[in-house]
Amino acid sequence: MIDLKNISLQFDARLSAIKSYDAQRSELTAEYRRELEKIKIIDPEMNTMLPAYSGAKLLEPGKLIHSFPYSWKNRHEAMEWADSMLCGVAVGAVDGSQIYSDKNYEMPIAVLQTSRIFNRHTGDYKQETEATIITPDEFEAASVYSFGSEYVDARRFAQECDGIIRLMKEHERLWVLLDGALILSHINVLNRNIREIYVKAIMKLLDTSEKTCSPVTGYIDTTMPRDITLMMHFLFKLKKSKLADTHLFSHLLWGERTAAFLCDRDDRRGEEAKSVLDNYGRFRNEIAFFYIRLSNGLPARVEFPVWVFKEGMVDKLADIIRAQCVIRSNYPDILMRAHEAALIRMNEHALFYGMLENFCRAHGIKINKSAKHFHKIINR
Repeated sequence: MIDLKNISLQFDARLSAIKSYDAQRSELTAEYRRELEKIKIIDPEMNTMLPAYSGAKLLEPGKLIHSFPYSWKNRHEAMEWADSMLCGVAVGAVDGSQIYSDKNYEMPIAVLQTSRIFNRHTGDYKQETEATIITPDEFEAASVYSFGSEYVDARRFAQECDGIIRLMKEHERLWVLLDGALILSHINVLNRNIREIYVKAIMKLLDTSEKTCSPVTGYIDTTMPRDITLMMHFLFKLKKSKLADTHLFSHLLWGERTAAFLCDRDDRRGEEAKSVLDNYGRFRNEIAFFYIRLSNGLPARVEFPVWVFKEGMVDKLADIIRAQCVIRSNYPDILMRAHEAALIRMNEHALFYGMLENFCRAHGIKINKSAKHFHKIINR
């Protein structure tokens, strides 16, 4: 049981450190916002002042903040607008979940489950869910720790990308949402063999998106990148900081978005190392993004291929995401449907391990279970 009393005492003892962090963040936010006035109207010619790995580059000329002209009196009016935006528009999404292999059962077997959702908003709606297992020989062939999460997570991402590719090939001119980023900075700390699974999957996804003219969009609800703040550091000689971009735009009204930027993230682990985008081949300079306010919290981040901007499709993309968030109240409906369909609940983990035990018993395969795990289950 968590020791709430001791944690409460720790909060009191460290109040000054927590308040200091908040005060510093507020001061930095105010300083950077003042400098934002200098790019209130964006001129991409300013990119000549930026070095490589500048965090971001200016992409969409014109206003920095794109207003949202609609103000509804009630939810009925909002839904009417959403229906008008989505009627006949083909939208898809894929999400996944997993059961990691558990050393309490000795046998390294994991489960991956993905769900594909397609909705043309004309009554044409499809949902498909698939589950697969990862067996001991696959962990061994990948030279990874069988009871860790990294390899399973990478395989899940690859399976989600494969699901999106299937949707793109089955349906023309599809707008597809992925729950997460297209710029996979977290993989820079992973072993090369696992990192390559992610890179191969994302490059195949971006290639198919381009060939099928189906925009793939990464939607990140809670996000902490520092791409624009790093760009501002170089443009305006500001002190380099760890201030997240989202704090610059926390004043946006619902539906407002920023201009689109080109991502040039510096997530290198040392100056001689590569950034994650350096591994993207011809897509190195082909990922754009904007921030958009769709909830009471900080803005969400939307990532998409640069060709979507070149084809003049950014406003349409923003409207589709707004409409999706009207349906589900502040989060894209199609993504939530995919999540709900793919989710493996905790009580279902026990069902899986029961199946595993029965399978092994039926085939004469011995499983040595942990005694500690047995007592944990009894104590529940």
